[in-house]
Amino acid sequence: MENELKKVLKKIGILEKAEELSLDSSQDILSKSTTDLQRQLRINDTDARAIIIAASKEAYDWRLREKTGHELIQHDLNSLTTNDATIDKVLNGGISLGKITEIVGESSSGKSQLALQLCLTAQKPISEGGLEGSAVYIHSEGPFPSARLDQLVSSYPSSQQQELKNHIYTIRVNDSEEQYRLLSYQLPAFLLQQKKARKRVRVVVIDSISAIYRSEPTSTDRRFSKMREICEIGSRLKKMASQYDVAIVAINQVSDVPTKDNNPNTDQLEHWIDFRLINNKENNHMIGLYIQSLLKKPVLGLSWSNSINTRIRLARSPMLDGMATRRVLFMEFSPKAPRLGCEIIIDDSGVHARD
Repeated sequence: MENELKKVLKKIGILEKAEELSLDSSQDILSKSTTDLQRQLRINDTDARAIIIAASKEAYDWRLREKTGHELIQHDLNSLTTNDATIDKVLNGGISLGKITEIVGESSSGKSQLALQLCLTAQKPISEGGLEGSAVYIHSEGPFPSARLDQLVSSYPSSQQQELKNHIYTIRVNDSEEQYRLLSYQLPAFLLQQKKARKRVRVVVIDSISAIYRSEPTSTDRRFSKMREICEIGSRLKKMASQYDVAIVAINQVSDVPTKDNNPNTDQLEHWIDFRLINNKENNHMIGLYIQSLLKKPVLGLSWSNSINTRIRLARSPMLDGMATRRVLFMEFSPKAPRLGCEIIIDDSGVHARD
């Protein structure tokens, strides 16, 4: 029995009962949900969560996150394909492993669509730009989009479709406390457990990192607490991505920027003065379609922005009656790729660059 876990079980007074039920290791505990533990051990929700946290800490030793200088130099710089050659070109090879990539944009811009697509491409053979791995999809905005996943999977051979869905592990979070516990303790424990699996986890999607915080009431004290929590989550995700060589893909929302007389200021416009699309020569004309969407700012502020390595901006034209909505993907910042974009379309098979 692990020391930390044993202390918690003793404190609650269920050590012997846990051993009788063969719940005598972190791995056994983490294979159960809080509901399972409540039912089997006859405890309340608070005690069940305390046991899972203790098991997570035991299963994942944070000292393992440290790397030597040589290991950092030898770090595998492979990327995950998006399954589209033009988008991969914009991203200079695809989504980086060992890093945090943020996909940000307003609603209906294609964020979740692209994230689901990455969960499938992660399972493709290495020869096709995939990683022959599996994916974790953490969602907080309603139910998991299973109908859309079925639609995307239908473009693959029928013999592969069920296995593709089986290797996407979905987790629902309901509040900020649950999200913090999952990202800080349970997720790293799960990645450690999966490290020796036939198809180890290679991409983790968080959809979205900000929805929980925006939906909860915020007092002044809670606002500062939230900033500290976001900083800590960002730091932990960054170390986790590096330690397990996984791509962390965090979806973020945007909000309007208050302006005088609804006119953007010079600084806001200058940020997009280098707007360029590789699949459309009319760049000066095209930015007018997307500027309203591009000027919206990512939520969570600098405390989160300083944690991410890459930001991919998705934008769309205004949704007007009688006009087709157009979309664009733009590399806003990255250590490995210049600021560049491409027009995209979304169809039954996923997100693709416009021909």
